[in-house]
Amino acid sequence: MSIYKHIKHPFLLHIFAYSALVLMCVACGKDRTYEYEEKTVGCHQMQTLMAEWYLWGDSIKDLDWQQYFAKPTDFISKLTSQSKANDKWSYCLIDTIESDPLPCGYFDHVNSYGMDVLLMNDPTGETTKQYARVVTVYANSPAERCGLQRNDFIGQVDDNKMASTVIKNLVNGRSRTLVVSHLGVNEEENSFFWTSVDTLTLPLSERVIVPTVMVSRMVASDVGYLMLTDLSHTDDITAAIRRLEGQGMNDLIIDVRLCNSGTIECVHEVANLISQKGGTFLRTFWNMKKSEYNQTYTITSVANYDLYFITSNYTQGAAEWLIHGLQTMAEDDAVIVVGKQTAGQNVMLKAIPSDYQYTIYPAVAFVGDQDGNCDYASGIKPDVELNEFDYAVLYPYGDSREVIIDYILSNR
Repeated sequence: MSIYKHIKHPFLLHIFAYSALVLMCVACGKDRTYEYEEKTVGCHQMQTLMAEWYLWGDSIKDLDWQQYFAKPTDFISKLTSQSKANDKWSYCLIDTIESDPLPCGYFDHVNSYGMDVLLMNDPTGETTKQYARVVTVYANSPAERCGLQRNDFIGQVDDNKMASTVIKNLVNGRSRTLVVSHLGVNEEENSFFWTSVDTLTLPLSERVIVPTVMVSRMVASDVGYLMLTDLSHTDDITAAIRRLEGQGMNDLIIDVRLCNSGTIECVHEVANLISQKGGTFLRTFWNMKKSEYNQTYTITSVANYDLYFITSNYTQGAAEWLIHGLQTMAEDDAVIVVGKQTAGQNVMLKAIPSDYQYTIYPAVAFVGDQDGNCDYASGIKPDVELNEFDYAVLYPYGDSREVIIDYILSNR
């Protein structure tokens, strides 16, 4: 049903609005209609694009005329709020400004020190001090070059003791001096102690290029492990899977703790490599105006190994589509998820450029399983909930001693 239910031609709404402004301006002695048109044309075009492409496009209606003076990055939220769909995914980027819409915690893909950290109290319990626990160090980053490792504890940045305000300085910026402590464990007494303290120089932040396949290795004689940061580059993932198969892989662990982007085409191709069953995998559901884009993705090849996914609250979008589709198709317990509940994104976004130096990324389609089920907007709950941060030691990603990997290897 048209959103302009009582007016045959939608553009008349804008004419009426302009006419009202003309009358108002004339009453004041000067016609400033052109100023309104010039300053609001970008937002008006966004409204038109959203009405056409947005998954809930039939909810888009005219706003009060003052709202059209908003920044494009703010105006899109005014439009999406009309959908009543709790849309937490659609966004707008200014073409002349680089920004990262999908950071992983304190890691920024555009400009970063190349690490993610977690604020916590002194794990030894001896003081009330706070520390930034290093949970991820990306390869070829300033953080790696200065010697930081996973499970280091940063207690001081420059002359500032760690706090919720200070930890923000670990995203990007100038070179900094870090005071870093290292944790030891007394397993007999189940207690922790500091073994040493280092002073490190963190270089100037920069763009850190993260590979699609962050880690690829065998973690047991017949168990392969892949850590994926993105599901867009099929060739890299395919090559990594084939290498593991050549090393005798019977089961596969796919770690998507840091994966929050990707395309449905890549997800489909990866599923064709690892699914244990053929048939309908995923289905997309666009709005009524774009229903010709609805598509069914099928699996045509079958693999012979069980799958284990490691998830976190950063896991979003393409990784969730992959897990949801494979779990629905799988028989028995052939696809197991271990870790934390995912962020939740049961929709696909599309980049739509404008004529006014911004690009919108609206939700354009639901991504459902073979039955059309899209009920994971709030995230996918793991079969086994396991929070690695509850443990004293964080081994490197892909180390068989890492708590989640060790759990999978011990219980498969």
